Amino acid sequence: MMVCPYNDANLLLILQTDHSRIAGMLAAHWGNEQFAKLRPYTSMVLAAQEHDSGWWDWEIKPFVNEQGYPSDYIGSIKHLGQGVWLDLYRRAIERVAARDLYAAYYVSMHGEALLTQGMGLLPSMPDYRNDPAVQNFIAEQKARRAEWLPELRGNEAFKNVSDDEHLWTNFNMMEVFDQFAQFVCNRYPFNSGARKNGPSNTLSNLPVPVAPGKPDVTLTIDVQTETQAVVRPFPFNVSPLRLSFEGRLVPNRAFTEPEDFLQKFYGGERIAINYDLIEP
Repeated sequence: MMVCPYNDANLLLILQTDHSRIAGMLAAHWGNEQFAKLRPYTSMVLAAQEHDSGWWDWEIKPFVNEQGYPSDYIGSIKHLGQGVWLDLYRRAIERVAARDLYAAYYVSMHGEALLTQGMGLLPSMPDYRNDPAVQNFIAEQKARRAEWLPELRGNEAFKNVSDDEHLWTNFNMMEVFDQFAQFVCNRYPFNSGARKNGPSNTLSNLPVPVAPGKPDVTLTIDVQTETQAVVRPFPFNVSPLRLSFEGRLVPNRAFTEPEDFLQKFYGGERIAINYDLIEP
């Protein structure tokens, strides 16, 4: 979950599952006269929407970090414990695979990317590849995708979107949606400068695909007010694009007992958050 400053007395918690839904919303509205719509649309929106859905297994009963504070998503493979984190992604990948194999292909790639600096797209991220358990996870996911790929290429619905170039472009888009949704969800209000980690307002300079035959661009999220930001260039099919999600308040203090934290977590006041992305 994302742990954001709220005021001196409280922290604001945004669940990773809610962040994942915002990524899905960005994907659902991606594409206009300049930016190509996603292909295949439904599978890619599903992949974006469910890319962090494995966190549900932990977020229904979360625990605090070693200092007694709610555990932020940044560096969570260490905070939660390596086995916990890797299993969250394993379960999410298999759940999605049961419904849509093409979507699961990208949830699998994203799980690997979080451990490998975005497979080269995000060199500022930590690299966990020296860890044996991470190596096993990566090998396992590569094998799963190699197993799925002939089936996707033999499927009439997916064979034209499963060549190597298209697979990489769609993976790149997954990382765009994740970085963008992180930037949106891990700050409150929108123009808060309190958080010093996570994506920058240029999505950590991640290259953003535009359309076949066109060069990638860098997006800039120019936050104007507590609730609005201008996006340049604008990649969505509606302006403003309203993004709505929920946060919850917990006391800004260390918790020494798990039950104490869970009482405040379950009973915390809910805050409705609405941000608008606007065309220049």
